[in-house]
Amino acid sequence: ALSEARLRQNPSDLEALYFLGAAEGLDAAFAAGVERRFMAALRSGSRSVDRHREVLKRAPDYRDAELTIGLYNYIVGSLPLAVKIVAGTMGFKGSKKRGLETLERVAKEGKWAKDVARVLLVDLYKREKRWNDAAKIATELSIRYPRNYLFKLQIADALSEQIEHTRDKRIATSSISAEQQRVFDIFEELLRDRISSAAGAADVIHYRYGETLLAAGQNERALKEFLVVARRSSEAGLASIARLRAAHALDLAGKRREALAEYRAVLTAPDIYNSHDQAKRGLREPYKLK
Repeated sequence: ALSEARLRQNPSDLEALYFLGAAEGLDAAFAAGVERRFMAALRSGSRSVDRHREVLKRAPDYRDAELTIGLYNYIVGSLPLAVKIVAGTMGFKGSKKRGLETLERVAKEGKWAKDVARVLLVDLYKREKRWNDAAKIATELSIRYPRNYLFKLQIADALSEQIEHTRDKRIATSSISAEQQRVFDIFEELLRDRISSAAGAADVIHYRYGETLLAAGQNERALKEFLVVARRSSEAGLASIARLRAAHALDLAGKRREALAEYRAVLTAPDIYNSHDQAKRGLREPYKLK
């Protein structure tokens, strides 16, 4: 509304045009990520891209306007082939490679959107299995914003995913490598930090720590982290998922009777991300890692 009001007064107001496109881009992200309305997200995203292309037409060096264009290109370029074909017939076209290159340019040369581009690149690099690049940018952001615990979580995520994808799955071992211990140390540091452990952040950290431990084969330690969240979190959805993962950890630890009790408890909690279906499956057969 503020951007549109300024544009009515001055149609040449580039800053207002940029932020109008940015707002529409945020609307697209919400439609896709929260409401799961993908076609609506494409339409909002397309409007956002059109605004920012107009900004660049008038001011080619306005790097911030390239952020939405780069993200749009990456998302459309990442669609499954069948969906991409349908989207193409409706005029939605994109390229993952071009999208990444555009976001990298904004991360280097942008003004308002410089760090936003870096935040996006952390997740996109992880999707592309570029874990070192993801950890490097997350580390830079963590240093720049030391009060934001999410960047430390991103470092841990990138490093743990790299370990999981590069270790030899043929060798069964319960020992902890130096790289895994480094990841565990990040979580322990976050849990000791008063800022990151306040206002509900601790529950998220405990949950993510549990997921990392479970992936590393540390089932008993993972169970403790999940139970902390399940028993104390005020967020019903997070508590429900944590209880489900606690049941999984119990199954992996060979404690079937205790796991069954947790699966039954999940069925009395809110159904989050198909948690009820997963709990019913767990009641039928023990959980196994893929």
